Amino acid sequence: MIRLCGSCNSRFQKDFPQGPCHICGGVLQSLPTLLAHAEKAMKPEWETFSLSSHIPRQVLSKEEEAWDYSEGESLKSWLNAQISHHIESSTGKRYSPLSSDGRITVDFSTLEADGKNEPLFLFGCYNKLVRGISQSKWVCLKCGGAGCSHCAGKGKMYEESVEEIIGDAAGSLTGGKYTFHASGREDIDVLNFAGRPFVLEVKGPLKIRPDLALLQEKINSQGKVEVSSLKLVPPGSVTLVSDSHFPKTYRAWIDSDQPLTEEDAQKISKFSFSLNQRTPERVAHRRADKIRRRHAQITASKLEQSQLVIDVRADAGTYIKELIHGDNGRTEPSISSFLSKPCTCSRLDVIGMDDDFLSLVLG
Repeated sequence: MIRLCGSCNSRFQKDFPQGPCHICGGVLQSLPTLLAHAEKAMKPEWETFSLSSHIPRQVLSKEEEAWDYSEGESLKSWLNAQISHHIESSTGKRYSPLSSDGRITVDFSTLEADGKNEPLFLFGCYNKLVRGISQSKWVCLKCGGAGCSHCAGKGKMYEESVEEIIGDAAGSLTGGKYTFHASGREDIDVLNFAGRPFVLEVKGPLKIRPDLALLQEKINSQGKVEVSSLKLVPPGSVTLVSDSHFPKTYRAWIDSDQPLTEEDAQKISKFSFSLNQRTPERVAHRRADKIRRRHAQITASKLEQSQLVIDVRADAGTYIKELIHGDNGRTEPSISSFLSKPCTCSRLDVIGMDDDFLSLVLG
């Protein structure tokens, strides 16, 4: 016959005979000790906290045996409720399981508890002001970052990246390790003046409320990347930003080995088509070979000396360089085919991004 202690019995609809507890083995007689340890694990700078309870598998198995006789609340759920209520009552801090300043982990077997800062999630928008900087750190594939002759001992293919410029500055203020999440990316030779949304995830921070104005100054003073709208956001913002895709406006400088004229500038201003874009040759080794339907429209055009300068608004995922040169017929129509002249893109900037909904959602 299953016997339970008073604490475990209170979780079930049916009353079991009281006695040596089949589930907790008497551990819950020391609940006040566990509550005191959990409260002590709270850090004074936390305003909110969350909980994790480690309960041995054999205890959970015995609980399932009791469920064969009666429905009841799980030990984990009940224990977390006891701990959170105690800490809220004794400290005035708020239990926030989905987004918190820190997490308390309790061990049911040892009655010990430990508190650690939760990751920080820092939202912002960046402009890239210098060409030749990749968005993310490009680890050398030959050595995996250890350093070799292929990467000149650096462990990476480029000196710096947007990720490192922002992340290193944030790490210096928080003491944590970072991961960079952005809404799309621009090529290494493309500037971005549109403000691309990103979330920097900082794990294991020593400081949970960094000076965001100081962080912005540390990043922007380098003159390579400019950030704005910095704010701390919930963990779910990573998926929101990473999965977001927006139409963008680009400014492109077009060359041709045939003379470009004012008539070409006038003609190209009427370009507004649905494109068939097959995966470009330059990325075919790492992207699925398929045809993508995209729309692109020229919103401004002019002749500057021997170049056409155009503004083009295009769906997310449009390959703009291929839109211009045609990629050997893999993009149709292209500006080259429309003008009946071979065209190339000598310079490309991102100048606009329709991301208003992110500002609305993230405030």
